[in-house]
Amino acid sequence: MLEFGQPAALWTGLAIGLPILAHMAYRRITEKHAFSSIRFITPSQIPRTGRRTPTDLLLLLLRILLFVAVTMLLADPFLSSPEDPKVTTNAQETLLAVDLSPSMAGWNGLRDAKKRLKIKLQDAEGKFGMISFGQNGLKEWPIGTSVEELLKSLEQLEHGWMKGDAQSAIQRIPTFFSNEATKKILVIASDFQKSDWQGADINLPREGIEVEIIKVGQGDEMTDRAENLSIADARVVPAGPDRVRIWSVVRNWSKVNRDVVLELIVGGKIEDNASFLVPASGSAQAQFILPSSEISQATVRLSKSDSLNLDNQRQVWLKAPPAKRFGFWNSGDEDEETQMEKNFLRTAVESAGDNGWNRWAENSGNADELRMGEENSNLEFLMILGMGKWFEAEQLSDPLDSYLRNGGVVMITPNNIFGETASVIRKAGWFNFSFVRVAGGANSFRNPFRIGALSEESVLSQVFSGKGGRDLYLTAIRKFGILKNLGDEVDVPLRDREGRPLALLRNFDSGGRLIFMPFRMNTEWSDLPLRTSFLPVLMEISHGNEDTEQTLPILEPGERYGESDQQFTATQPGIHRFGERWLEVVFPPAESSVDTISENELKDMLKGGLVSDSLRFSRSEVGKKEHNSLWLWFAILAATFLTIEMIWSRPPYSSNQEKGISNA
Repeated sequence: MLEFGQPAALWTGLAIGLPILAHMAYRRITEKHAFSSIRFITPSQIPRTGRRTPTDLLLLLLRILLFVAVTMLLADPFLSSPEDPKVTTNAQETLLAVDLSPSMAGWNGLRDAKKRLKIKLQDAEGKFGMISFGQNGLKEWPIGTSVEELLKSLEQLEHGWMKGDAQSAIQRIPTFFSNEATKKILVIASDFQKSDWQGADINLPREGIEVEIIKVGQGDEMTDRAENLSIADARVVPAGPDRVRIWSVVRNWSKVNRDVVLELIVGGKIEDNASFLVPASGSAQAQFILPSSEISQATVRLSKSDSLNLDNQRQVWLKAPPAKRFGFWNSGDEDEETQMEKNFLRTAVESAGDNGWNRWAENSGNADELRMGEENSNLEFLMILGMGKWFEAEQLSDPLDSYLRNGGVVMITPNNIFGETASVIRKAGWFNFSFVRVAGGANSFRNPFRIGALSEESVLSQVFSGKGGRDLYLTAIRKFGILKNLGDEVDVPLRDREGRPLALLRNFDSGGRLIFMPFRMNTEWSDLPLRTSFLPVLMEISHGNEDTEQTLPILEPGERYGESDQQFTATQPGIHRFGERWLEVVFPPAESSVDTISENELKDMLKGGLVSDSLRFSRSEVGKKEHNSLWLWFAILAATFLTIEMIWSRPPYSSNQEKGISNA
């Protein structure tokens, strides 16, 4: 069958009239003859003609064929022939696709889908299969499964908790049907929630598949889809000594104001409730305050059920999150100075937290795992004391570099032989500086160095404003390494009164942070261990303005927490324990949306951009065809006609061409 890729170009065929008009308008030029005298020539009357006919009919035919060839060339002709499937018994194949996303549990969606698909199974002919999507991935029943088994499986289907993903199911559809099928039918039962379907894109009719839509979950007289309330968020934060605050956000999806009663369930009983108004298409929040007790969990829920009950409650964890972990690396031969330094730094870090919600705890096991190359050691702060030859001997540069580039925070203090530390740092490329000498030395106790005044722009100046700064500025630094020619990537948050660096800081793109203190935290180098003023200085330099609020990791069903083989996979909402951590799994917020794909959008989506008059698309409209292009043949034909026409219409060569006869 002859078809055209650009059928609009056929209108150029009207140009065929141009050579016809040219040939009709042409008059042959009479050849002139020389006479000595016309006196004896008798004049004659030229007869008038009523109509004119084209001249040079063969040339006219050639030019008409040329115009026809050019027109066909522009229209991009091709021969198409449908692929005829092999005729077999029961060649009609039907695949049922059932949406099991969480939103199908509301508005009677899944119940209606089961009811209508049962009718399809009982009335239709041929072979059947089924696929469900939205519940922990895809579940499949191949085409050819018995109707009895499909009816039983259909009845047992339940909604999932993962956010719907229609595209993964749609892409699998063509693989279900066999090549021998004379008719392929796909029946999709879904509420076509916009958040789940707006990314779906495949032209099923082009695959030879008829698509039938069963749109469910639109509500009825009792449950309108727009009448949905959902708990959009719930958080627990400390509210003072032995008290916690629970605040929740309720979303109203309808276009009218709604009165809401929010209940707090503790230990299976209603502990408190709050009544408030939620504006149309808006949200409002309520708060509850509870004393800290043995009760670790609570539930916030709406007092009344609505169209979708899955998003009407939220579990929260009432206990403080686990403490942040810190640890130490130092030489195996731990001397008294190192022990004194470790005790002081341990006190400085632990004092940065509190006894409840925000805590720091030493974890030597995780520090040792990191030292042995384990990247997933869950350590928030690492302190390396007296870095020297032992660090190079154990080849710890690579584990430390990986830790920094994964967002870790590290503080380094020098060895008693300062040059060893400077050499290790420069070789690893963490800091660029020139080491001059160690200031102080033998006279360290006679002429101590003092911390210089902090700039007003510094965060440290705000921490030590007022009385807190007096003790800081009286702190004695007995000896430290003098560093010069610092690289551009280095910040200096602390200097002595002569402007020499007392702390180097480098921030990595990954969020990691490296701090180098050119002196040690013991009484041989400074009197810092004897003062409390330096405790907050350490954490301000190492962690800056970090948000210290600790909360539980929040996941949606289907998401994972952890690395490598130690992973937690979220399955359904609730509070779950994973190792030493508690994790909160929440209902997917997108599934609460009441917006659905319109019928016109469905046509456009499943028809590859073409719009049909109904939601059923047949293979006869857009089926599989073999396309054999004729463009090259018509190009050759047009070139041949043009060459012949040019040769034919070329004027004959003559020394006196004005006496010749010209063609049209």
